[in-house]
Amino acid sequence: MALLWDQSMVWGLICVETLNRLGVSHHVLGASDVAAGALGGYHTLLVPGGWASHKVKALEGAGKERIGEFIAAGGGYLGFCGGAGLALSSPPALGLVPIERMPVRERLPSASGGVWIRSETAHPAWKGLPQTIPVSIWWPSQFKWQATAESLCLASYWKAGNDFCVADLTVTDMKNEAVSWPRWERSYGINLDPGRLLGHPAIVEVRRGRGRLVLSYPHLETPGDLWGNRLFHNLLVFLDLEASRDSGPKSPPEAPAARFSAPPGKGALRLLQSAKESAEALIEFGERHLFWRWRTDWLLNWRRGIRGLEYGSMAVALRSLFAEASRSPGIPDDPDPWEEPAGRLESQVRSFCTLARRLLLEEKRAAQNRVLTKLGTIDKTVDELRGHLFGRRMDHGGVCRDLFDGVDDLLLQALRLNGQPG
Repeated sequence: MALLWDQSMVWGLICVETLNRLGVSHHVLGASDVAAGALGGYHTLLVPGGWASHKVKALEGAGKERIGEFIAAGGGYLGFCGGAGLALSSPPALGLVPIERMPVRERLPSASGGVWIRSETAHPAWKGLPQTIPVSIWWPSQFKWQATAESLCLASYWKAGNDFCVADLTVTDMKNEAVSWPRWERSYGINLDPGRLLGHPAIVEVRRGRGRLVLSYPHLETPGDLWGNRLFHNLLVFLDLEASRDSGPKSPPEAPAARFSAPPGKGALRLLQSAKESAEALIEFGERHLFWRWRTDWLLNWRRGIRGLEYGSMAVALRSLFAEASRSPGIPDDPDPWEEPAGRLESQVRSFCTLARRLLLEEKRAAQNRVLTKLGTIDKTVDELRGHLFGRRMDHGGVCRDLFDGVDDLLLQALRLNGQPG
């Protein structure tokens, strides 16, 4: 199995963690590997979460064509959240299936946490599982679903779990009150009623040529989700068997080589540690100012109106990068090719965190007089800092995009140096 790494960050890391725990043999590919034809040796492509718009950019041109050819020839595609959205027909996407995203004005845009899903068909992926299981979602989009001869709903959203949230509201707590969702929606300015999600398709299967795609907005790879992980494993087995039948046997592919042939030396490791510590200090700063707390060991729970996902993702990715780089086998090269990109990353992170602390304090001040939103005009200082650090869109740009690209690439190299299971 191949895992498409580009623009995945934390979502790629939890995929790798769960695949390793499940004992699933896999290779981590970059978009350039896909463009060069590397998918030909695999039965299944797994695409983790992350912004679909960034994945489209990484794959533009040959990468998009190779994925389409791979599926049409009998390959399997499994996408989680952003990886599911990548396959849809409404941009930004690759247009692999005739299904669109539900418009944001119609969907529930800020749902997260535990939710129960229900099997909608006697599908092989549900073998050995109860009809309803608890899984996790992390701010998914939704399918604008219309059943066709080539598509099948594998699971729908059934009911909220104990920690299911809309925006910063825990739904189980709200059930104990006489809640008027329209009233809350007027105050928050977004859809909040869980009824916009429950009953709608959560996981779908679509045939394309001789292959098939399974698109899941639930993050079945979430660490610790026993039933979700079992369904994840079943889907991989199903797609592999179907691809073996449709595209024939394939010789085991060789793992792509890392760009660096040796692990980082002490100088590069010191730089990566410094970057990690700068990010950790920013997270501690945010905790002191009550901007966020850890929801899991890889995900923050943050106040409305700030970029908590980006700050937390940076800290977790840098922590993982340092851990992977520290355990890479072998003797460092001299000169060390890791040192230049590690130094550039360390400088970017340090500068980013300095400006981020300033932005967070300015946002805290601004929030005393108004409802803080991630996008839109706040005041000159906040707007300029936000534009520089994150750009003007929900899918982060600015300095953050450049920084994430650097972490993304070095993580890929470290994962490859450390090898893959199986």
